[in-house]
Amino acid sequence: MLLDLVIVAAIAVAFVLCVRSLAKGGGSCSSCAQEATCPAHAGGAKTCPVAKDMVAKADAALSSAGKRK
Repeated sequence: MLLDLVIVAAIAVAFVLCVRSLAKGGGSCSSCAQEATCPAHAGGAKTCPVAKDMVAKADAALSSAGKRK
């Protein structure tokens, strides 16, 4: 019974912290290692170059994996 309460309390705390993080996020641009030199973060550009590069690499990897079959 006590263990159940501890687990429920831990989940509730995690949920509250997640909601707090989302509320404090401050827009669509998240902080990352490139934040200091990121044109999207500094100038409010519409696209994130890091995310764009990551998606392009994932697409290339998936398409090359599909060709091997």
